[in-house]
Amino acid sequence: MGSLLKGKTVWISRPELSAKAMAKLFENQGAETINKALIQLNLKEDLSELHAALDQLESFEWIVFTSENAVRFFFEAAMNYGIKFYFYPDLKIATVGEKTKIALEQLGYRTNFVPIEYTAEVLAANMDEEISGKRILIPRSSIALDDYLDLFERRGAKAEAISIYENEPIYYSSEELNEILSNTDYLTFTSASAVSSLAEQVDVQQTDFSNVRIVCIGPSTAERAKEVGLEVAAVATPHTAEGILSAIEKLEENVTT
Repeated sequence: MGSLLKGKTVWISRPELSAKAMAKLFENQGAETINKALIQLNLKEDLSELHAALDQLESFEWIVFTSENAVRFFFEAAMNYGIKFYFYPDLKIATVGEKTKIALEQLGYRTNFVPIEYTAEVLAANMDEEISGKRILIPRSSIALDDYLDLFERRGAKAEAISIYENEPIYYSSEELNEILSNTDYLTFTSASAVSSLAEQVDVQQTDFSNVRIVCIGPSTAERAKEVGLEVAAVATPHTAEGILSAIEKLEENVTT
């Protein structure tokens, strides 16, 4: 077991389903973790838009997944709707990131494209050299950003983003949040929605973050943190839980050297 993070406390703010595996990474390096999710994810009640797309699934050349959660919720909804994917052998799948790829493989499917950098923008810019005119289904969160959709459009693709799950804040009392912050060395954010949840619950300008270093999983999450007035100490590279661990270890190395 590593000891570089011994005596350090890391707040894991991601949803409960994926928090345990991330916490284990830090605990293996000697850190203590606080597993307090700032958001919860739920399949949308109204899936009529998705069902309409599934009814014409044969007209899509690609499905794009930008997160593990999109994989999980999409296949849950598709299974409940009675879709049998072996009827669509020509349908290709693209995933952003290794963890999303693994989530897909665990369900028995394989990915046809993973970008070299784990961002939706890099995927949209590089997926399928002959993408012009092709129809792409993108199941995603209700608050996902649209930046990468413009890239698909400029390349002539017909990208159709459909929200299938919702990000809802988890609320805590101000006393509980202040207690957590006072005992936290590193606050990790794995989504912009988690940042927004915290910003809804505390006055960033009036809250003491002086002893807390904030590490974000990627640039869009970091940008949201800066927008609400938080100082970001590091952004993970690659944009994974392992990347967050590496970023924190580098911060610690800089402190001790």
